[in-house]
Amino acid sequence: MRAPPPRRTGRVPLGGKAILRRGGYPAQRGAKVLDYLLNLVIGIGVATLTGLIPLIGCIVLEHVGPLERYSIRDRVAGLLMNGVSMALSFVLVMPLAALWRALGIAPAVTIPLWQWLEPLGVVGLAVQFLVLVAFADFLAYWRHRAEHAFFWPVHAVHHSPRELHAANSIGHSLQTLFSLTFISVPMSLIQMSGPEVPAAIGIFVGMLSYYIHSPIELNFGPLRRVVVDNRFHRIHHSLEERHFDKNFGICFSLWDYLFGTAYDPGEEWPSVGLADRLPPANIREFLVHPFVQSPAPGSTPPGEAVSAKGGA
Repeated sequence: MRAPPPRRTGRVPLGGKAILRRGGYPAQRGAKVLDYLLNLVIGIGVATLTGLIPLIGCIVLEHVGPLERYSIRDRVAGLLMNGVSMALSFVLVMPLAALWRALGIAPAVTIPLWQWLEPLGVVGLAVQFLVLVAFADFLAYWRHRAEHAFFWPVHAVHHSPRELHAANSIGHSLQTLFSLTFISVPMSLIQMSGPEVPAAIGIFVGMLSYYIHSPIELNFGPLRRVVVDNRFHRIHHSLEERHFDKNFGICFSLWDYLFGTAYDPGEEWPSVGLADRLPPANIREFLVHPFVQSPAPGSTPPGEAVSAKGGA
């Protein structure tokens, strides 16, 4: 005897077609993807403008009190590379917080810094900012040393210019991956009071990074034993061998003094660049520089040259 056919209950099975008919999950996913892409595009624009505005301000200052003068045309390639690196940094860093939540890492590993400091109110905000800047700079110091030790062909792009100014404060776009690994990932596991905090830290560190590459008269004098200035950092870009692998710090020079890599510049203002290769002159040369050597006229043949390292 045959079994009776199944009764129709009026319910629609939760199959893919039914969901599509009812405008369910796929439509919601599509809306989330569009929302994410829109936020990504807006974020890239805001991040790039936020970085370029202080850079342009620093370029203006370089025309007010210069020790060396360079044309706007000399800065175009560096400006474009700065813009590319800022956009790429945002694209790589934006998903980190969501990734840690999805993997269940955030609640288990996150350092509750703001939870500790919130009871202090405004003082807690100030302490949070100083602690995070110092920690980020400590990470940047070791990232910088690792770039010299293990990733020199990429980092050499930053060292190659013979003209040191704010627009040349960034190197190859691949360095963004080093910053992601050494700085962004550890920083993303620290609890902060809000998304404005990493933005403020990025602006502050960025402005100081532009300044330390600027050929202007303003310097910090004796304070450079604690905070990096343009004279202290220029030593790092020097062509002179006695300056090689010195002054790695970006914000605080105390890391260099603590780990034995400090060199007090006094009134020195050395020539900069790399003796064994030409600096990139356009975007294409910037991008291929780590993979194609461009020896400088009269330089020692590759393999016989001493590596002329020096620069953040």
